[in-house]
Amino acid sequence: MSESNRTPYIRTAVPSDAEVVVAMAAELAAAVEDPTPDLDVARFVRDGFGPDRWFECLVGEIDGEPVGFALICRGFEAHTGKRRLWLGDLYVRTAARRSGAGRALMAAVASRAIDLDCEAVYWELWRPNTLGRAFYERLDAEETGDLAVMRLAGDRLAAVA
Repeated sequence: MSESNRTPYIRTAVPSDAEVVVAMAAELAAAVEDPTPDLDVARFVRDGFGPDRWFECLVGEIDGEPVGFALICRGFEAHTGKRRLWLGDLYVRTAARRSGAGRALMAAVASRAIDLDCEAVYWELWRPNTLGRAFYERLDAEETGDLAVMRLAGDRLAAVA
């Protein structure tokens, strides 16, 4: 019997990954004390693989088992003329933490940003997420501090529309 290969492997998600990524998204929501996401397999497939794609997804595996994912979206600012990647979510299952899967996912995101000629990767960090903060600090990520994340949602979004 061959020895286990504990090296994380990162690949682009395919539609058949939808069920496990949706499950991990629910685990992430629970971890950051958000409500269960309004996301099902059909919506994930439609929005990630349909003709009007909203995101790209990377899957981290160890020994062929999905242990994490990163979801990224493209962005562009006309006033700077710069492309950016937005990291919507990064999650590694508890049992796979400290395996290198998170670092491997971030390396894949960074490589994708470079491939797309982006000037940076941006994301939000829930302030009480001390484990996440420590992870990103080990990567030498910096908190910008000069931007406030703004949101229009629900009734407010409808009122503006």
